Amino acid sequence: MKLSSSTSAAKAMTPKHTVCVHGNIVNPEYPEHIDEVSRKGWGTTFWGKEDTTNWFHIPLSVPNFLDGGRPKLTKIFLFFHNTSRSPINAVHIYDGPRLIKAFDNLRLAGDHARVLDRSNAFTIDPPCEVLYGLGLSISVQFPASPEQKPPRWILFTTAGAEFRI
Repeated sequence: MKLSSSTSAAKAMTPKHTVCVHGNIVNPEYPEHIDEVSRKGWGTTFWGKEDTTNWFHIPLSVPNFLDGGRPKLTKIFLFFHNTSRSPINAVHIYDGPRLIKAFDNLRLAGDHARVLDRSNAFTIDPPCEVLYGLGLSISVQFPASPEQKPPRWILFTTAGAEFRI
């Protein structure tokens, strides 16, 4: 049976491997900018100090070889829930010390903790060969606000990456 070109293209873009980590692995770069941390079975919530920004780091193990070849990163995803007072401003993806891709000027907020959507999935195009461990770095702003509503917090539940050969 011959596959149509659209079927072949769809099959070629199907991920060969997905890795995920739980949100309770997330660590802040500047712990002194955090008022409170709560690690629960469903993830980690950080309450940021007013008028600060913090980077949160998430390591992902990467397969060295898939089907005899080096994996190529095609997408990362980040499940989170936050308030408008704690927007995600940037998502940076590292292969060891090398910056693969930077998604900046984002201003992401809301409940994106359970389903992939445009606010929590980031496509790597063209796909990038990964040689070392994969690291996600997420910049979250905790701005000052005179009305003090809503509170400044972010919950991380899951992070992951998709690869293909």
